[in-house]
Amino acid sequence: MNRSVFHASRAFAAGALLLAVCLPAFAADWQDGAGPEWEKVLQAARQEGKVVVGGRADLGKPMSDAFKRDTGLTLDFLGGESRDISGRFIREVRSGNVIMDFMLGGAGNGIDLAKQGFLVPLKAQLMLPGVTDPKNWAGGRLKWVDKTENYMAIGGEYIFGWPVFNSSVIKPGEITAWTDLLKPQYKGKIAAYDPRSGGPGQAAAAYLGQLYGEDFLRRLYVGQDVTFTRSGPQLAEWAVRGVHPIMLGGLATDIEKYRRAGIDTLAVGEMTDGPGSLLGGSSVIFQAKGSPHPNAATVYLNWYLSKPGQDVYSTVWETPSRRLDVQVPSIPAYTVPKPGIAYLDQYEEDWYVNARPKLEKAVIEVMGGQ
Repeated sequence: MNRSVFHASRAFAAGALLLAVCLPAFAADWQDGAGPEWEKVLQAARQEGKVVVGGRADLGKPMSDAFKRDTGLTLDFLGGESRDISGRFIREVRSGNVIMDFMLGGAGNGIDLAKQGFLVPLKAQLMLPGVTDPKNWAGGRLKWVDKTENYMAIGGEYIFGWPVFNSSVIKPGEITAWTDLLKPQYKGKIAAYDPRSGGPGQAAAAYLGQLYGEDFLRRLYVGQDVTFTRSGPQLAEWAVRGVHPIMLGGLATDIEKYRRAGIDTLAVGEMTDGPGSLLGGSSVIFQAKGSPHPNAATVYLNWYLSKPGQDVYSTVWETPSRRLDVQVPSIPAYTVPKPGIAYLDQYEEDWYVNARPKLEKAVIEVMGGQ
């Protein structure tokens, strides 16, 4: 691997992103159609001065710069690993000592917090026509994790659960179904994001467990001597070097970094017996009860679900927004949901609460514990 090319590519991409989010917007204004109540909220938000949001660190500067550009308000973005930031958010809301107004995270923690009365309803705060108009959203609706459709709005959505191959080792057409991975010649050649640690590894394993059951998980993860890591970049590096030419639970961001650096040997598989599942990543937004900046929070919520907010999120994470007017060229086609295909929705409350815990337990049992 040419490390100088790789780092130069990263620097170019970062510079392009900052340029994109800092330039003035010349398209239709994201506040078009706002009524007088919106102006009152803006004025009150300026008195509060800022909004505090927790989420993945990569979003911090691009999102803060764009929010300042579009609203004049300060966004204090508390960035870190999902588990650390969500843990802090939970501690804050349960103690009543709330610093963060919002969390941008996954589907899990917010469901329990909503049921226990620790979250603020969002739907009544959606004030802009560009956010509430169903024509702007895939499927003709703003989508929610919670069944009440009030607490956990999903900004982005992508296909996940595909395998990735080093095409110089695994030839095109060699593996076309998940069951092919059980063939003897692939024993010891597979690496996976550790499904015991949550995140992408758990999502990938839960999908396979839903498709084929616990015995398949045992035959794959244990019987094929799969090597595990809790690092997405490590997983991709193994595949690129051919150490483990098949990877499960890989992230598009890691794959695309290598492709931008000119490394074209990472091929995403299309499996005939399972097209993947739908995830929202860390795009789910939920608000703490006792939010210290309620008016600035309302402004941020509407901005985040509008075109400029989703442009930033989608560009940074290279995953599709559910907004139809957000089209980021760098997003790889293999992550974009296709019409007419029945994907497993892993961010739907009933599945997340009822099916996923059983599959998580099965994975841990299969692998002999934590």
